[in-house]
Formats: sequence, structure tokens, C-alpha cells
Amino acid sequence: MSVDQGRRLAGRSARPSPDAARERYDQATADLDPPLALVDLGAFDRNAADMTRRAALAGNGGHPVRVATKSLRCRFLIERALATPGYRGVMCYSLAEALWLHATGTSDDLLVAYPSVDRGALRALAADSQARQHVTIMTDSQAHLDVVDRALGDGHPEIRVCLDLDVSWRPLARQPAVHIGTRRSPLHTPEQAADFARAITRRPGFRLVGVMGYEGQIAGLGDAPPGHPVRARLIRLIQGRSMPELVRRRTEAIRRIQALTSLEFVNGGGTGSLESTARDTSVTELTAGSGLVGPTLFDAYRRFSPEPALLFALPVVRRPGPGLATLFSGGYVASGTGTQDRLPRPYLPAGLNLTGTEGAGEVQTPVRGPAAGQLRTGDRVWLRHAKAGELAERFRDYHVLHEDGQLSTVPTYRGEGQCFGLGPPNRHEYRAHAAPAPCRFSSWAAAGRRASPESGVPGASGSLCPEASRMAVLEVAVPGVTVRSIPNGRINRLRSLSVQPWRRRRRPYWCHGSPSRYWTVES
Repeated sequence: MSVDQGRRLAGRSARPSPDAARERYDQATADLDPPLALVDLGAFDRNAADMTRRAALAGNGGHPVRVATKSLRCRFLIERALATPGYRGVMCYSLAEALWLHATGTSDDLLVAYPSVDRGALRALAADSQARQHVTIMTDSQAHLDVVDRALGDGHPEIRVCLDLDVSWRPLARQPAVHIGTRRSPLHTPEQAADFARAITRRPGFRLVGVMGYEGQIAGLGDAPPGHPVRARLIRLIQGRSMPELVRRRTEAIRRIQALTSLEFVNGGGTGSLESTARDTSVTELTAGSGLVGPTLFDAYRRFSPEPALLFALPVVRRPGPGLATLFSGGYVASGTGTQDRLPRPYLPAGLNLTGTEGAGEVQTPVRGPAAGQLRTGDRVWLRHAKAGELAERFRDYHVLHEDGQLSTVPTYRGEGQCFGLGPPNRHEYRAHAAPAPCRFSSWAAAGRRASPESGVPGASGSLCPEASRMAVLEVAVPGVTVRSIPNGRINRLRSLSVQPWRRRRRPYWCHGSPSRYWTVES
């Protein structure tokens, strides 16, 4: 048995038994009413450490790991991961999210993983000189650059861009229809990547700073799906042949691009491919996120086994028959293929399964199995989500269980009023909430006492947060949207947004800024 196998097995044996884990979770949340979501912080930290260990297995000192924010969608957890040695920067799933995280001081290295055509967000990026230095947007075509130019106009400030390289596997070179992997970039060959990189370098208003390639056929596809041995062998065959090919192709693409311009980073991989991607010498950094919380889709790997660190509890509301218990709510189905592996899975007590006829329901979820007969009305059942970040769209708060048994509560993106998969209520509205680390959240967002800011602007008014000494809310908006501000002197991590005048319709609306305070004018 190798040293790595021994360490992995030792980590597994150190995990508490299912009965002990259930007792600990039940006791910690006894005063809370389910449905509720719980983060086991000890398991989260161990998963974070294990991923950096895997990233260092290539023997090259280890690549830094960029945190995939879509797998967490909770600033407390994102900042917790970034505070772990071996992690650096974040990968966001929308430009609006990147602007928000930059404004809150969560990170100063933000890569947007997908091309953005959000004109409001693009304009906000162009208007913020600080954000332009730290936010990099994704691109894979001239058409996307055209969208940016139309949104920002001629002579717009320089925007940092990253080229998205397709690293899926096409086993039949002359048959591109045979495609194994994610459908992302049209840039598959080194020649295509170099031609587009050349076009970027010749185009004013853009600076090529990085290249990204996500090998989803390895990073996001478990090689040991339970109960499917034939499929498992096929997946291993695909991954074994795909990785050498993509390393050669990515290396050549990077060589050609670096002949045109210098790059700050080459990003690759995901939770499922940290070891193999780290061996690719053309890659300078990795990305991971799901492995921090251990959703059920990541149970199907031989190389690693993350601890379940994110759970949700549902209450038993009825006993419809022997060996059956019905839970309230629970239809938290993951995105993707729509197959059974996207359903949440009962976790504690052990020995429960969803029924084949109802699955996870919108308002009730029946479970069956040996443990169901011992459940009483009012008991709770702990479940795991299939994917890492989507549970945060169902809960406004995560309850965090610390190693010492203490329980704290932190907001998810939803709890902070953010949902980046939907358009904002006003397409010109961007909000930024700021809090110094370590994060301590409270009811500061509630209405505070009124105050008259000394901005010297006629008609100025604002709302002063009652906990201004350690919390701030800064909102930058357009006519019709109230903007609340507070003095900045006692806030350590508040980053400035644009202080340009917002001119809409007939009246100008100003955001006044200085090194010490931000004030605004209400409509």
C-alpha cells in the first residue's frame, strides 16, 4: 500500500461513525426548526487540506488552487477556503458576482469562468478602475469581444481577458461530432487558439492575461459509479486516453500563445482531476470547489473521498405505513442530466432511501428502509445534495458547526440578497456588502436609524447602520433606488466602487466619494 493510500485510509478511519455524527448534528441544532442546512466546519477544513495535498502529488511543489465560488455560494466559506494555505484567487460564475465579491474585499484575484454579455455588469467593470485591475473575464470568440465593444463604446478602458480553450476529447480527429466532455469553447486546436490570441493582442481595449481549460470528462466524471461496473471501466478507458492527448494539445497551444504575449496564468482542472492536471507542466494553477463540501456526485471516485461537509435536515411529519416515513419538503434536485444521481440522498440515520415513485418531492419526501421504522414524528433526517453549491439557492443561512461544538450562522448568497443566475430587479443596479474578516454576520441589513450625511449635496439623505463600527453596506444604484452609506473610517476591507455621476432621464444622480466616506443622493 502506497503512502498516499495509507493517508487516505487513515483520514477515512478518523471520521466519526454515522450514529455519532447524527447525535452530534442533532444536539447542535436541537433548538432550530428544520428544514435547515448545516456545515461541518471540521470536515470542510479537512477536505480543503486534502485537496492541496492532492495538488502537490505531481512533485513540483504544488500548484495554487483557485476556489470555484459556484460550489460554495457563501462568502464565509469562500473566505475560509482562501485562508487555507495553498489556495489563491476565486473563479466566479458571473461577472456581476465577481464585481460583488471584489467590492466586499473577498478576493483581489477574480476570474469569471464563463463569457458575459451582461451589459450592465460590463459597464460597471469598465467604470471601476480598481475592479479592472483584479477581474478577468472569459472569452472564446470575436463575437464576444464585439458585444463588449458595443456595451462600452469606442475607446473603452482596457479589459483583462482569459482565453477559454476546449480540452474535451475527440477520439476521431476528423469527426468533431464525436465529442466527449463539456460543450464550452469552439477553440479546440492549438492553431485556433493561437489565431484568436493574435486577434486579441491586436484589438484595442483588451489585454490577454490567461488561458483556461476545463477537462470535464476527467474533473467532473467519477470513475467508479456505484452499481455500474461496465460504465466504470469505460470511463477509466476514456480518461486514460484523454489526458495524454489534452496535455500535448494544451502544451502546444500555450507555447504558441506565449510566443505572441506573456501570460499571467494558465488555469486547468477541477476537484476530480487535481493530480493529473498538476502533472501538466503548461498549467500554473488549478481550480476546485466541490471537493470542499463533498456532494454525492463526488462519491464516485477511486482517487479520493471527500467528507460530507454540507448537509440539510428535514423533519419527519408523518408515518404513512410500516417501514416508511414522510419528510417535509426536500425537492432540492440538482441541475444537469435529470437522472437519478441528481436527487438528494438520505444520509443519517443510515439505511434510508428515497422511494422510486415519488423521489424528492416539492412539499413531501417519503423515505423507506430499516431505519424508517425507528423514526418518530418530529425527528429529523439528514440528507446530502448531489451538487455542491446549489443548496445555497434553497437556504438563506448556513448553520456552521465548529470543532468545539459551537454553532454559528452565516448567510448564503441568497441570504445576502444575491442570486446571480437571475437578472437583477433593475438592470443598472449593483449592490456591494462589505464586512471585515473574520466574517461576523447579524441583522445589520435591517432598517437603521436615519441620519443626514454631511456631503454638502442638496437633498442628500441616508440610512446609518446601527453596527457601523464593524459592518457596512454600500449600495451603488441609479434613479429610483435608495442608496445607504456609512462612514468608512472603521471599515478595513471596504473597496471603492465607481464614484462617477449616474445620469439617467432628466436629473443627475451622484455618488460622492472621498478617502474617508461615501455619501449618495436619494431620488
